[in-house]
Amino acid sequence: MVILEHSLVQTLKNLNLPYSKSKILKIKEDLKNELQLFKQRELPSSAFALIIDGYHCEIKDNSKVKQATCYVVLGIDLEGKKDIFGVYTFFGKENKADWMKVFEDLITRGLKEILIVISDDFPGIIDAVKLAYPLADHQLCFVHLQRNVRKHMTKEDASAFNKSLDRLRISSSDFDEAVLKFKELCKEYLVKYPRFVKGISEKAEFYLAHMKYPEELRKHIYTTNAVESINSIIEKIRVNSGGYFQSVDVLEINIYLQRENLRRTKWKNGVPSIRKCINNITQLYNLRYKLETQNS
Repeated sequence: MVILEHSLVQTLKNLNLPYSKSKILKIKEDLKNELQLFKQRELPSSAFALIIDGYHCEIKDNSKVKQATCYVVLGIDLEGKKDIFGVYTFFGKENKADWMKVFEDLITRGLKEILIVISDDFPGIIDAVKLAYPLADHQLCFVHLQRNVRKHMTKEDASAFNKSLDRLRISSSDFDEAVLKFKELCKEYLVKYPRFVKGISEKAEFYLAHMKYPEELRKHIYTTNAVESINSIIEKIRVNSGGYFQSVDVLEINIYLQRENLRRTKWKNGVPSIRKCINNITQLYNLRYKLETQNS
């Protein structure tokens, strides 16, 4: 836990507080205990959105440095407040089995009803969300879609396609119109890029799920950027620590510390534009879940 120890020393120095090796060890043990309590805490039964992302890094496991994926789950509750609902680290690449473990833990800790889940198009993620939260909308990251367009199309075609994507997202009056325009756009490029365009066209409803919500909310739920910004901070810590984390605990404690800092600052009062739409969110939630309960 070298990088964590260095960080703690710097913090104590900045606060002009005395420190010793025993004090540092005590703080580290306290942080490990806090992390476990954080990971086991009860969650709210319902939430507006889950924004999830898999952070890829290398972690030392015994004497070997191994590839790992840390799944970070950022939640937005029905009143517009953000919090990290869960942090899960597995060795190896992303897969459906690990995603199911993530969702099972969230449900076990009380999170039963979600309006919308936002993620990248990870292997198995669509099926995993459908199994865990069958009534939730699922938004595949629109920004990642545009990045993939640039990877699979020529520079000129990608520029034109992405401009059209932005226009249809902004100009469409509702979800159905946006999906129709998306599929029409895909038809224009199907012959030139058959496999790629067919794949994204079949997922049109997932890329445009945010269009089902009031305009003021769409900018918060069309991309995974909110959780990626947390991961970018952790990535800087990884680079500064020599390219890998000394253990899973070191990685997750750093994420936990970022969460505590954000809860005291940016996340303290919730997202203003989301809070303005609380009535809309509540109405959507009641229609989705309360009405479903009455009908079942």
